[in-house]
Amino acid sequence: MSTDTTSKPQKKISFARLAAESVPEIWAVQFVTAFILAILVFIFTRICNAIIGTRVVALTTANMKQVLLSWQGPVLIIIAILFLLLYVALDLFIRILVTGGILKGEKGGIFRSIKDSLLNIRRFLNPDGISILVYILFAVPLVGVGFSVGITQNFAIPNFIMDVVYKRPAFLALYVIGLLALLIVGFFFLFSLHAVLLSGLTPKEAKKYSVKLVRKNWKKFLLTMLLVIVVTSLVRFCVSTVLNLAFQAGLDPVEQTLPADYETKDFSDPSTWDSLTDQDIDILNFRMGCTFAVLEGGYLDLFLRLLASAFIMLYFTKLYLQFDAAERGESAPVWLSRPKGPSYIGKIVLMIGIAVAVAILCFILSIAADSYIGKREPHIFAHRSCGTLGQENSVEGLALALEHGCIGGEIDIQRTKDGYYIINHDNDFARLTGVAKKPSEMTLAEIEQLEVKDTAGTGKTYKVPKLEEFLEEAKRLNAVLLLELKGETADEKMADDVVAMVKEYGVEDLVLYISLKEDVMNYLKERYPEAKVSSVFFAGMGDFEKLPCDILGVEEGMGTPLIYAQAHSGGKEVAVWTPNTDQALRTFMDSDVDYITTDEIEIAEQVRKDLDARTERELIIDRLQDFWLL
Repeated sequence: MSTDTTSKPQKKISFARLAAESVPEIWAVQFVTAFILAILVFIFTRICNAIIGTRVVALTTANMKQVLLSWQGPVLIIIAILFLLLYVALDLFIRILVTGGILKGEKGGIFRSIKDSLLNIRRFLNPDGISILVYILFAVPLVGVGFSVGITQNFAIPNFIMDVVYKRPAFLALYVIGLLALLIVGFFFLFSLHAVLLSGLTPKEAKKYSVKLVRKNWKKFLLTMLLVIVVTSLVRFCVSTVLNLAFQAGLDPVEQTLPADYETKDFSDPSTWDSLTDQDIDILNFRMGCTFAVLEGGYLDLFLRLLASAFIMLYFTKLYLQFDAAERGESAPVWLSRPKGPSYIGKIVLMIGIAVAVAILCFILSIAADSYIGKREPHIFAHRSCGTLGQENSVEGLALALEHGCIGGEIDIQRTKDGYYIINHDNDFARLTGVAKKPSEMTLAEIEQLEVKDTAGTGKTYKVPKLEEFLEEAKRLNAVLLLELKGETADEKMADDVVAMVKEYGVEDLVLYISLKEDVMNYLKERYPEAKVSSVFFAGMGDFEKLPCDILGVEEGMGTPLIYAQAHSGGKEVAVWTPNTDQALRTFMDSDVDYITTDEIEIAEQVRKDLDARTERELIIDRLQDFWLL
């Protein structure tokens, strides 16, 4: 808590001026808490990895049941709950307490705010409090409305599950109804956190009080907050646009003077600096300008984004205090100026100091540019043999995939009742043939009588393909097959049989194996060490580089530079499944991923052309644009 006695007395001021005076204070709190949260995440990860390591090398969706049913499971759950409580307190509680303190005219104090935030955790250790926190952690990111926390702000239902939801009207209707229900509940409980933290109510009392305030003030609240969000977004957009235009105006003339295809010295080697030519210096200056535009511009954009978020919270808290005062029959709150003591000036100096540090970082990264702007070309697999190019899981589609730049296709293997292997994605044949039976419930002869729905719109009649057909076609085309051992028949027998068939056709070097069943993958890798095996999971933590596999196969939501680094440090490759949008494909195709499985082959083909046509400036921008998100 600040004890400065030299500050001038506080006086009544307008809300706009108070918001402007509060910028250094709000920014400093966000900066300090971001640093503390990063340490908290690091400690949490290390503790969990140590516990997980006593049973398995990594916890994934493939072995989650096994781990959760052991003694490690409850311990991990308890630690995770404690971690989330601390994270919510230091990320969200503190923002409410700080803005509340500013509006109430209380003296600022980062560490006092941290202490108060942590002490308030105990007030939420009851059913009503937990329900509020669960909503914030998991429902807010889904509905897209409300204040969230950084650790779960990108929480979403995995795309492979949403694909099923979108394709089935009943599931989609339930999903939409569920989101609307969550949205309505969240709207009426909007002020619950503020009522607990600023008015001292219990979570149960706060919920009821929030409903009362919302019913009385919802029109004013919606109109005011909508206006605040729109204006804040426009200001941020305008400032960012001006900055981008300024950087572009400074870089364009320099870029035009450089030759189309130039070679550079190794700027990271100081011994070459004495022999730099004028062109080398121009190139170095240009690269520094590019990195400065990205990093300094990114820092300013991050600064604006944090301030915009803080201003929205400040205004939200202002409305709460006004509604609360009116409900209690008290006079409207007044706004007092912020103390201008040495700590206030120190925060401004710190803000400027970080901007200077970023400029120095720009120089370092411009020297080392060659190390991160090299070309990246992950291999593309067509999901279900050819993605949306043709008939799913069809032999004909494999050739189409190769024509559009894929190295091969992913197919789904299941066993028939009489021990043959056919290709089908779903657990049964209902969607494609209208027959709601599983492959394991039918003989090969029965399956061969089925007529498969034409998913490509060609008007052709298709049959359920056999694995042998794909192995023969892969050999003919020199296409790589990503064989998924699928469904309830995925077992050691399937692993043995499929490997034997692969060897029979002589395509061992053209096959990769995947399965959602960890025991099958472990058996396959142990029994056939020469086979190239990929793990498959969409969530997890631990020492992934120690998993008994050759490739880490992660759902796109888990595709991060940290995962790539872990895999490569352990001598493994990384495969991501199944990004299908232009933006997602652009992200992963310009990353350190080794393999990508996608349905949208034509989009991937165009993205590759766009990436190959980039200038050096565009390369630097793309490689560094997410620097502040790391």
